[in-house]
Amino acid sequence: MNPSPSPQNPQRLVFIVGLTIGLSILGDSFLYGNLPIEAENLGIALPLVGVLLSANRLVRLISNTWASSVFEKFGPRKPFIASTVLALITTALYGVGWGFVVFLLARMGWGIAWSALRQGGYQAIWTGGPYAKGKLMGLLWGMIRLGSAFSVLLGGYLRDLWGYRAGVLGVMSVSVLAIPVALSIRWPAEAQRISSSQQSFWEGWKEALKTERGRRLLLAGSIHTLFEGVLIATASLFLARRLGNFDFLAGLGIRIGTIAGLLLALRWTSDILFAPGIGWMSDRLGQVKSLGVLVCVLLVSLAGAVSFSGPYLVLCLAFLFVSSAGLNIILSALANGLSVHMERPHIYLGVYATAIDGGAALGPLLAYSVGTLAGFAALYVGVGVVLALAIFRYCWLGSE
Repeated sequence: MNPSPSPQNPQRLVFIVGLTIGLSILGDSFLYGNLPIEAENLGIALPLVGVLLSANRLVRLISNTWASSVFEKFGPRKPFIASTVLALITTALYGVGWGFVVFLLARMGWGIAWSALRQGGYQAIWTGGPYAKGKLMGLLWGMIRLGSAFSVLLGGYLRDLWGYRAGVLGVMSVSVLAIPVALSIRWPAEAQRISSSQQSFWEGWKEALKTERGRRLLLAGSIHTLFEGVLIATASLFLARRLGNFDFLAGLGIRIGTIAGLLLALRWTSDILFAPGIGWMSDRLGQVKSLGVLVCVLLVSLAGAVSFSGPYLVLCLAFLFVSSAGLNIILSALANGLSVHMERPHIYLGVYATAIDGGAALGPLLAYSVGTLAGFAALYVGVGVVLALAIFRYCWLGSE
C-alpha cells in the first residue's frame, strides 16, 4: 500500500503507532520484573541474566542502521508490520522452557524487532514539524510505557498466582493485538523522507558525527541509557534487598513478583503521566534549558534513593524515574529534530539509536558485574554523576 498523500493528524498517527509498539513490548517488559527472580527455576545462572537482558541491545548495534536503511528503501508499512509479528514470536519463546540458548535467540530477535518499531515511531513524529517534536515524542513514549506498565503488573500478578509460564501466556495473549493495529495504519507521505544520496553506510555515520552538537548529543544519549540500563535491570533486586522479606497482602497472592512489578511500573508510569507534559514544556521552555533542570532533579533524587529506605526510598525513586523519563524524551526529540537537517535522516536516527542502545546494552552487564561487587547504590551514584557531566557538556553549547 502506498503512503497516504494527504496530511494526517500527527497526534493521531503517533498515538496509533505508539499503541502498536506498546502492545509489542509486553514480552520484553515482563522479563525485567520476573526473570531475575525466576532465573534459578528456569535453569539460568544469575550472571547470565545480565547477558540475556543485554543481548537484544547488543544486536541493535547492528540492526538499528540496517532497519533505518530498510525503512528508507521500502517505506514504513511493511517493515513495521513484520516487526510486530517478530515481537510476538519472541514473547512466545520466553515461555517454552527450552533453555538459555533459545532464550538468547529470542532476545536477539526482539532486538531486531525493536529497531524497526522504534524507527517507525520516530518517522511518525516527522509529521508534526519542528515545533511539536517534544510533545509528540512524549506521547509516543507514553504509549510505549503504558504497555510496559501493564505488562509488569499483569505478568507479575499472574506469575504469583499460577507461575512464570502463566505470566508469559497472559502478556502474549494481549500482545497479539499489535498485528491488526499495525495493519490499520495509513502512513502519510510526511512520515517518509526519500534520499537520493549515494553515500555508503560508513559515510552516513561520518555525517552524523561531523558536528560538535551531534557528537555531544550521541554521548549524552548513550550515557543516559547506560544509567537506565543499570537501574532497571537491578531495581527488583535492589528494592528486595532494601525492603527485606516484605509481605504485601499475601492472602491475595500478591508477593515479591507483584511488588517488583509495581515498583518497576513507577518508571513506565512516569512516561505515561509526565512525559507528554515534559515534552510539551520543553517545546516552549526550550530543550536545552529543560535538560539542565531535569538533570538537577535527577541528581537530588538519586542521592535520596541511595540514602533512605521505606516510603522515602519509593518517593525518591518516583522523582528519579520521572526526571529520567523526561531526559529520554528531550534527548530523543533533539535527535529527531537534528535528523531532518541531515541528507539521510533515516541513517542519523539509526546512528542515534545505536549510540543509546550501546549504553543500554552495557548497563545490565555493568550492573551484574561491577554492581554485585561494589554494590548497586555506589554504581547508581557513579553512573549518575557521569550522566550529569555529559548533559551539562551538551547544554554548554546553548540552544539550537
